[in-house]
Amino acid sequence: MSIKSSLPYIRFCLFIFFFSIFFSEKLFLKTLLYSLFFLYFLLFIDTIFQINTGFNFFGYALENSGRASSFFGRHLILGSFVSKTFAVVIFLIFYLNIKKKYLFYLLSVFITAILVYLSKERSSLFFYLIVLFFSFFLIDRKYFLKIVLFIIIKLFLLVFFYPKPLDRVYYHTKSQLFEKSENLTVFSKRHEYHYLTAIRIFKDFPILGAGVNSFRHLCYLDKYLVNDVIKNDINNNVYLKEDSYIYYLKNHDIIEFKDYHFLVIFQKNYFEENHISSYDNDKILQLIKKPLANKEYYFYQIYPPYLLIPFNLNNFGLIEKGSILYSSYEFKDGCNTHPHHLFLQILAETGIVGFTFLLMFYLFVIKSLCTRLLKFITVGKNFPDLIIYAYYFAFFFPLMPSGNFFNNYYSILLYLPLTFLVLCQRK
Repeated sequence: MSIKSSLPYIRFCLFIFFFSIFFSEKLFLKTLLYSLFFLYFLLFIDTIFQINTGFNFFGYALENSGRASSFFGRHLILGSFVSKTFAVVIFLIFYLNIKKKYLFYLLSVFITAILVYLSKERSSLFFYLIVLFFSFFLIDRKYFLKIVLFIIIKLFLLVFFYPKPLDRVYYHTKSQLFEKSENLTVFSKRHEYHYLTAIRIFKDFPILGAGVNSFRHLCYLDKYLVNDVIKNDINNNVYLKEDSYIYYLKNHDIIEFKDYHFLVIFQKNYFEENHISSYDNDKILQLIKKPLANKEYYFYQIYPPYLLIPFNLNNFGLIEKGSILYSSYEFKDGCNTHPHHLFLQILAETGIVGFTFLLMFYLFVIKSLCTRLLKFITVGKNFPDLIIYAYYFAFFFPLMPSGNFFNNYYSILLYLPLTFLVLCQRK
């Protein structure tokens, strides 16, 4: 499975090679720039229409939480696409040194900021703001203060007059960071479980990793599951309030509630006085179907995948007060198609060998970025490729969740800007 994903990976080396030849003609670079501007314009008009009517020109409905997706439909990647192509547009504007470049710059910032903001994609917004910040260092000193102030005021007005996306961008993020607890989590509990699963896989395959795109298959194995962490998290636990007897009904016992498990909890005195243990399933079912007027018992209705019972449950067994009745979380493990963090994915799937290459590249990016910033500050010299290094600085930023490193769409956005670094090195 990993060979199938890794052998064709050479296509991206060829991608960089051929595109660097293709874009050596400035005419093609201008075509790319104007094409991206045209795409931004279409996305802008379509997104505004979708926000106001609830569907876009192709009939794609607005997502339930109000996240705009425009022509991407159910794939909520509008913000990702715009934020990651924004650096390319800024590079082309200053590399080609087109006429009225600052007008084009401000127009691109105006459109892209609105699109990323309306997409409500938090990581894309963070990515975008990093790239936008570093783009300021491409502006000539004589225009610097005016343009930067204009952009900051524009962003402030956007948030002030349309604050709805803040519900997800700020408040939802805050609730996830402190999910069910006052202790800070890494993005969310869900992300933490992804990361812990990746770390456990890495420990078994530290040198060469488990294989490209292997996380999605290995995370289901018992040795990498994080059920123990979910069970031990006090925020996921439900405790018994008094000594009780427990009866466990599986989903097939209750036809009309076939998607659920039930835990029926009887108070100790009520259970012993009424000889409940002699009841069969039918009597128990009749009991729980009645309105809950009788306070001597109660039951939990639980969706199966999220139920983790931390003890060997015997029907009609006595459980002491204060014992954990069950642990429950929105997801039953840390599985997904990828760990949602580039560094951890590379460690788990390619080991220390693969991670070394990534780390060396990231250090090179940081060094090149700092060198160009220093040149701007000391002598006022602009380097168009600064924005590409800023792009990679944001792309691999370790404090931000990510997509699948080996995903084709993600890889195109990863490798396309390298062609422009090659052009600048030639120059």
